[in-house]
Formats: sequence, C-alpha cells, structure tokens
Amino acid sequence: MTWDARGLSELQAQLAHDMLSHVTAVTFGPDARLVRGVMTPPDRLDAGRIVLWDGQRLDSSVAFDVPLTDTHGENIPPGDLASALRDVATDCSGRDIEAAPRDAFGIPVIDASAAVHAFLDEPRFKVPDALYAAAAPFSLSPEPEEPAELRLRGFVLLDEATCRLYLDTPESQNAPPFGIDLPLRDEKGAVAVGVTAVHTALPVLLLGELERMRKDVHDPYCHAVYDVTEWLSGS
Repeated sequence: MTWDARGLSELQAQLAHDMLSHVTAVTFGPDARLVRGVMTPPDRLDAGRIVLWDGQRLDSSVAFDVPLTDTHGENIPPGDLASALRDVATDCSGRDIEAAPRDAFGIPVIDASAAVHAFLDEPRFKVPDALYAAAAPFSLSPEPEEPAELRLRGFVLLDEATCRLYLDTPESQNAPPFGIDLPLRDEKGAVAVGVTAVHTALPVLLLGELERMRKDVHDPYCHAVYDVTEWLSGS
C-alpha cells in the first residue's frame, strides 16, 4: 500500500509513543530487571505483586508487593510507582531474598509497601524518569470529545538537564515539527518530573507569545526550536 503524508506523520507519532515506553527500565546498569508478571496478592487487595527477573533465568525472579495507594489514600501514578520499585529492587540484598517467603511458583516475595511510601515522601528520580514524564502527556491518545491540540513526533535528551520534544498538530501532515526545550532539573539541580504546566500552556503560547522564545539554533529535525526553560522557572 501507499501511505500519504498524513498517514506517514501518524506512523511517526505512533513510533514516538511506542518507543517512549522503553526510555525507562525497572533497574539500570548491568543488573537490569524486566517485568515477568503482575498479580494480586491472595491476601491483599490493597497491593499489587510485581515479579521481576533478568530476562534469562527464571530462578532470578523476585516478587515485590507494592501499595496501590499512598498514605493519604490517593492512587500512585504509574511513573512514581515504577521509580519507587526500581529503588526498592536496587536496594534489595541477596540476604533479603533468601529470607523472603515463597509464593505458589516458588518466587521469593518481598513486601515493599513501607519502602514505596518512603520513596513517595522523598522521591529520588533519575534523568530518564524526567524525560519520560516530559514527553508522555503529548503522546497519550486523546479523548474523542477533546481532540489533541499538539502531538509528539519525537524527542531527544540534549544533556543531563534538558530535553527537546518534537511536536506538531494532527493536521500537520508532512510539515516538519517544531522543537520545545524543557528542563529536567529544578533550580537546585535535582531531577524533577511532571512539567505539566507545559502541556496545558503550550497551545496558548502558540498563539503568539512562544515566538519570543525562539532559539537561534539549527536543528535538522524541526523547522524551529523554542526554549521554555526560563519561562517554566519564572526567571
């Protein structure tokens, strides 16, 4: 079959959406862990059981029971839960695993509820978490009654503190996207996630104010680049 410009732009947007899910991992480094399973603990409706393994040996599996809500009874965002689980898995020692009870499959089960809640009180995010959080709002499927104003066509990590999102509108067809530079760290240098103000404000900025934020740079992947890092920080 032959794809027209609109169809190809939709395929590119879908590629960005699919690849975004691979930006973060359960754990980083040589001891990376994959998700083997997700179940409901037989004796706990308030928790989810996530089984991790190394992707090669089933006997490397360890299950972690994680809370479904925070200490205030609010649901825990999936990104926050994944980041908390990564820290829990990284801190888990061989002795902890040996001492843990086993489930019906013989998998060690560790109750991570307290550790997850402690993480939520003092989050320790990493740069990939921030990159994912910055791009995700633009890649979600829109509600039928609220069509997307902006669409994620691509993204790139520029450095340890900044990312660039490539955005367009669903009607752009084969027109090049534009780039938006976003901060991934707060004013103290700590990794920050959830620049939700951008997702809400960008359509308004596009009506005129965004032009003053244009950067004098050449990026072959877009027709213009706008830097909203200072605008977000209020400086």
